[in-house]
Amino acid sequence: MRYVTLFLVSCYMLMDPAFGQNKQLIYGLDEVPQNLMLNPGGVAEGRAFFGVPLLSGIHVNGGSSGFSLFDLAASDGKLPAERISGLIRDLSEKDFITMTQQLEIISVGWRKNDKTFYTAGIYQEFDFITYFPKDWATLAWYGNADYLNYPFKFDHISARADLLSVFHFGINKKIDRKWTVGGRLKLYNSILAGSSLNNRGSFTTRLSDGDSQNIYAQDLNKANVSIQTSGLSRFEGNVTSSDLLSAGLFGGDLGLGIDVGATYQYDDAWRFSGSILDIGAIVHASDVKTYQASGDYILEGIELDFPALSQGQNAPPYYAIFENEIEAAVPIDTLYSAYTQWRPVKMNLAASYGFGPTAPGSVACNCSGKGDAYQLESEVGVQFYAIKRPKAIQTALSLFYVRRLLRNLTLKSTWTMDALSWTNLGLVAVSDLGPINVYLAADHLLTYSNLAKARGASIQFGINVKLERR
Repeated sequence: MRYVTLFLVSCYMLMDPAFGQNKQLIYGLDEVPQNLMLNPGGVAEGRAFFGVPLLSGIHVNGGSSGFSLFDLAASDGKLPAERISGLIRDLSEKDFITMTQQLEIISVGWRKNDKTFYTAGIYQEFDFITYFPKDWATLAWYGNADYLNYPFKFDHISARADLLSVFHFGINKKIDRKWTVGGRLKLYNSILAGSSLNNRGSFTTRLSDGDSQNIYAQDLNKANVSIQTSGLSRFEGNVTSSDLLSAGLFGGDLGLGIDVGATYQYDDAWRFSGSILDIGAIVHASDVKTYQASGDYILEGIELDFPALSQGQNAPPYYAIFENEIEAAVPIDTLYSAYTQWRPVKMNLAASYGFGPTAPGSVACNCSGKGDAYQLESEVGVQFYAIKRPKAIQTALSLFYVRRLLRNLTLKSTWTMDALSWTNLGLVAVSDLGPINVYLAADHLLTYSNLAKARGASIQFGINVKLERR
């Protein structure tokens, strides 16, 4: 228990540096080719594009819904133990930490004709989320002396991590002046996966029955705890770059998924769009290990006061005896059967209103309503984002403003409200230097003057080559 609490606090401190996989800054931004990865039914510009390998799409974010580093290190005279006690008291089992990293390896797009645009590529992704196990952090930190008859619940333990490569091919189809639809087929290649989800049962310390000579009893009630892993052996021993390359190129467990999306251009000003991403699953069948413990156990005996870390106590001698008895009564089984895991499904919805003069460099013409809509100089709108996570659907709402300043410079700012912050200001700049397309985006700008106060941070960067229509 001692190590569990220290690990949890360490993770929060290290990973406090935005939210899930939300990329609200480039969603719906036609000037960035990667917007088609967020909505395969978005507007595709130009004749073709190809991303600079390993530089076309770099995305890193991380965050904590519970607190910032500043909350742990503020100069208010409190001792570290007091801060940790306050943290355990204030956090709930719904608080989480998350980290996501994506790297585009290959990214290309090309136009078949005026109506059809294809995209294809490969990207690598790491996605991690863990919820705060409040009951077990409380037990480890305070002990159980003050928690008689309180069931410490195993469902507070919930975490998932995935490292994978994704091969994809998409079709973007312009139906008419108003409607553009698209879809993408994905082949998932899982390199490494680990999760502990849907745990059940509880641990309770209570007074013994009246006819017992002992004072306290420990109940392990309907415990069912498991850890599923896949691909761990690939990282044992000396791992070389060729091993990683082999694992990333169809060397792992495979799965299939799809993305779908659409854009509705009501008129020159109003636009509506939406997408659903990663509807799919991975079948983990090779190098699979599931560690599972289930059962019930009752120990009649003296009060088993777990060493309270806040008091600096060491484990009493009977703790080892209890641990051995638990392992004998509820053994940990290692299973090697395959299992299927669904990908975290994501959804985007957006509405925007354009105004002002025609954007610099815009060649679109409404032609009495028969051609493409004008691209206007300014645009305001709202975007909704949701992602399916192990315990709940996490959501975010963004307000945005787009300004096309010059023929080759576009700025977009966002104000996002999510589980990490209600004051998340973001900014992206996109520039076309001849055929070279460059974009840089960052979130949580209001906290950059003091990153210790930030509950999240995110950065996106990419370089593409865009070929305009002849």
